[in-house]
Amino acid sequence: MDSILKASEFIKTNLQYLMVAAIVLGLCNVYLFGGFVIPKWILLFIMIFFVVYPVLIDTKFSEIISHLREPRPIFCSFVLNFLFSPFIAYIISMVFLSDEPELFTALMLISLIPTSAMSTAWTSFSGGSLPTVLYLVPFNLLFASFVALPFMLPLFVSEAITINQLTILKNIFLVFGVPLILGQATRVMIIRFKGIDTYSSIQPEFKGISAAGILVLLFLVMSLKRNTLLLGQYSLIVKILVPVLAYYACIYTISIVWARYLVWRKTLSAEKAITLVYTSVTRHVNISLALVLSAFALNQASLMVLLVVLAYVIQVPSMAFYAQHYGKRFVSMNQAGQQPEDDRP
Repeated sequence: MDSILKASEFIKTNLQYLMVAAIVLGLCNVYLFGGFVIPKWILLFIMIFFVVYPVLIDTKFSEIISHLREPRPIFCSFVLNFLFSPFIAYIISMVFLSDEPELFTALMLISLIPTSAMSTAWTSFSGGSLPTVLYLVPFNLLFASFVALPFMLPLFVSEAITINQLTILKNIFLVFGVPLILGQATRVMIIRFKGIDTYSSIQPEFKGISAAGILVLLFLVMSLKRNTLLLGQYSLIVKILVPVLAYYACIYTISIVWARYLVWRKTLSAEKAITLVYTSVTRHVNISLALVLSAFALNQASLMVLLVVLAYVIQVPSMAFYAQHYGKRFVSMNQAGQQPEDDRP
């Protein structure tokens, strides 16, 4: 058991590097052995039950509803995630990816799926408000799943890829709604029959299961026989990297300026304002991958998966760097009644 726990912790700590390794191994499999022909339902099964479902077990609807009495942070977060973020992604996509419809769509997709459990970790590390981030994460995900993705995404990508709103809603229910319902039932059953202490002791391991599921899924997706078309196209990595870096640079800048402005206007305290940075810069890789694999053909999905993974590889170390060197200082200096002199990433 100790070895399993150590392996889980190792995967969670080094996920961004292991994801790159999984992609490389998958492409090596294609190059050396010709790759696999894998039915799509197998990939979806792994995605739903081993990637998305474990991270949704801890979502508590009662806590979400109770915080509706404090709508200001929700509104301020939505401005970043569903106004600025897709607008930035659209401009960048038009400049760099107008001739790559799959990559265009993938960047727009991640721009509309904000937050993850990592938002909570960075908030805690910086001394931000945990109660605030704990309800901002599910509120953003629910709005993204049932409003932004089915109704906003088709508007942005209609010239790149035709997306049917009913198809998006059906796939959102499949990759988000079903795991969410199962997750709620699992949490209730564990607490009822095993007690809250048992649940609290095993809850951290759900993220480890999800992380391992992502690695297996990435290896299989990159091992698909049709990925022979990707081999040798090294310029494609650069083509993906430039717009992704531009997107993160812009969303960092705007979210930090927005947080500082809200503190300056005394709209939010520094502890709450810093959560807006973490819930806007952080994108939800699990749900992004799930939607890519469920809503798009596999020949389109391979390119889109590459963009999502590269975004995650950039996101994790940059967010850790910001939290360590700037996030803590933002909170502490504003608590002391001072305005941070330099809070740029």
